[in-house]
Amino acid sequence: MDDSLQRETRRVLRQVQEHLYHAHANLGAVKEELGLVEVIHHPSNTLPDLNYVTPRRKTAWVSAHDVEMGIDFMRKIERTPRVQYIEGLFPPLFARTLTGLGLQAERETPLMIYKQDGFNNVTPPPLIPPEKPDGVTIERISDQRGIETWWYVWRNAHYDVLTLGVEPLVVGRDMAALQMGQQVDILMQRFSFPIGVARVSIQKETAHLLGIALMREHRGPAMTKLLQIAAMQAAFECGCDIIFAPGETEEDRRLCRELGFSDLGSMVCYTAKEESQLEDKHGVVLSQPILTLR
Repeated sequence: MDDSLQRETRRVLRQVQEHLYHAHANLGAVKEELGLVEVIHHPSNTLPDLNYVTPRRKTAWVSAHDVEMGIDFMRKIERTPRVQYIEGLFPPLFARTLTGLGLQAERETPLMIYKQDGFNNVTPPPLIPPEKPDGVTIERISDQRGIETWWYVWRNAHYDVLTLGVEPLVVGRDMAALQMGQQVDILMQRFSFPIGVARVSIQKETAHLLGIALMREHRGPAMTKLLQIAAMQAAFECGCDIIFAPGETEEDRRLCRELGFSDLGSMVCYTAKEESQLEDKHGVVLSQPILTLR
C-alpha cells in the first residue's frame, strides 16, 4: 500500500472510530480518560459493545501500563476487562501487548467501507439495484412506522435479522434519533405487507448499515442487495460520503464488494475470557430490546 493510500485509509478508519464513539455515547455510554486509553462504559447496561477499553483517539501507540489502568478500572466498576480497537490504526504488535496482559482474542469483525468518490482515485461502480419483484415497494421512513416495524420484526420468528456487533441496534428507540437525523429506516413491502426493513445510523458524513431484516421466504441475494442499495442511497441523501458495513461472512463480503465496498481493517476485541462468562451478554437494562447478534 503506497503512502497516500495508507494515509487515506487511516483517515477513513478514524471517521469510523468517531462514528462509533458518538453512537455509543448517544446510547448512554460515558467516557473516562486514563493515560492514553479511554474507558467507555454504560452506567447500567453490561452489553459488551457499550463497555470496553480503547486507545485514545489520534494516538499511535499505547503502553501495557496504560491498558492495565483501563482494565483495572473495568474490574472496579464490575465490568469484564475488554479492549476494543480498529486494526489498521495500530501496529500488529499492539495485539501482542494485549495477550501479554492475559487477554485473549474474542472476536474480529472485518470492516467493509464504501467511499463515494472511491479510494486512490478509483471510483466505485454505479449502484444498479435489481429489478423489484411484482408488488414490492421500498420507501424511506422517518416516523413512528420505522420503530413499530422493528418491534414487529424483533418479535417475529419469520424474519432473519442481520446486525453488526459493534453498534447496538435499539428496538423501540424514541423519535429523538430520527428527529436529530441520527438514523434512517428503510421499509420494504410486498402488497402493503412488511417483508424487510433496514436501519442506517448516521453521524455527520459517516453512515453505518446498522441492521437488515428480511422475511425468510423473501431473503436471497437479490432482495438483500435491493434493500442494501436503498439504505445506501438514503445515506447519500443525508449527506454521507462514507458508509461502513460488517463483513462477518464471505457472503457479506462478496455482496459488499459487488456494491463497491473495500476491505479495510477490522474491529478487534480482546477480553479476559474467564471473567466474560460472568456477564449477561444481552445485558438489556435500557428500556428497549437491543439486537447485537446475527
